[in-house]
Amino acid sequence: MLIHTNDQLKNFYLKCQKHKVVAVDTEFYRVNTYYPKFCLLQMANYEETILIDPIDKKLDLTLVKKILYSSKVLKIFHAAQQDLEIFFNLYKELPKNIIDTQICISLLGISNSLGYADSIDYFLNKKIDKTHQFVDWRKRPLSIKKINYASNDVKYLIQLYLVILEKLKKKKVYGDISKYHKKLLDRKTYLKEPSLAWQKIKINNKQKHKLNLLKEICRKRESTAKTKNIPVRRLIKDQDIKYISNKKTNHSDVVKVVNSLKNTPFKKELKKIKEDLVNVFVPTTPNPTSGFLLMLPRVRSLSSPRRDQCRKAPV
Repeated sequence: MLIHTNDQLKNFYLKCQKHKVVAVDTEFYRVNTYYPKFCLLQMANYEETILIDPIDKKLDLTLVKKILYSSKVLKIFHAAQQDLEIFFNLYKELPKNIIDTQICISLLGISNSLGYADSIDYFLNKKIDKTHQFVDWRKRPLSIKKINYASNDVKYLIQLYLVILEKLKKKKVYGDISKYHKKLLDRKTYLKEPSLAWQKIKINNKQKHKLNLLKEICRKRESTAKTKNIPVRRLIKDQDIKYISNKKTNHSDVVKVVNSLKNTPFKKELKKIKEDLVNVFVPTTPNPTSGFLLMLPRVRSLSSPRRDQCRKAPV
C-alpha cells in the first residue's frame, strides 16, 4: 500500500510499536551524483506492507525517524549498507537495533553476498521478480509494477529473518550477532573521510607506488566529488590514479594523463599537487652523529616537467 496521508503513517507506526519489529528497504537513484537520491521507502510488519514516498512533501516523516531510531523496535534489512547510507545522510546518525539478513546468512556458511531474491528462493522457496531493479525511481507516478516490485523487497523479509534465526540457533552461532555488524555500523563507512579515500583503491603491491602521491590524489578526488556532488570516477578513474602513482610511470606520461582529464577545475587542482619532500640525513665525518638534512623531492609536480630542486637545512 502506498501511503498518502499522515494518518495512515501514524497507524503503521503504532503497529510497529506493538510488534517491535519492522522490515526496511529503500529505492534510490545514483547515476550522475555522489550522494544517492532517496526515492522510496518500503516497510513491513506482521500485518501490512507500506510504501512511503519521500518526494511527496505532504508527508511528515517524523514518525519514520522514530521507528528507525527506536532501540525497542528491531529493524530488519538485507544488504543494508546503501540503505543505511540514505538514513545517515538524512539524519547524520545510523538507525538503532538493526539486523542484516545477508550477514546472518554468511554466519551459516552459505554465502557472504547472497542477494535478496536468491535468499528468498533458497530459504522460503519463493520466486521474486527483479526486472525493475535498475529503473529510474525518481519518475512519478509510480506504476503498479514498480509498487509491486518494491513491496516484495520487504514483504518476506521478516519471515526470512525468522527462518535464518532458527538455523543459527541450531548451529549454536546465534548469541549476540550484533558483533558481526560492527563494520556495517561504523560511522567512518558513511562519513567517507577524504583522507581515507585511498584505502578503497585496490593495490596489489604498495611498494610499486608513491603512496603519498596516491593518497593526495584520492583525497582531492573525494573532497571535490562530495562538494560538487558528482561521482568520483567521473573526475579520475582508479586505474589512472594507480598509473600516475606507479613508480615506473614516466613523468611525461603522468602529465599526459592529467591533461586528458575532462573536468577542468579538478584538473587544475590536481596540477597544484606539489613535490613531496623527504628528509635525507647526510652525516659529517669524522663524527657520524652530526650532519645536515637534505630535503629531496620524492615526486614531481603533476602539471608540467621541471627540474628537481633540493634545499639544505641545518641540523
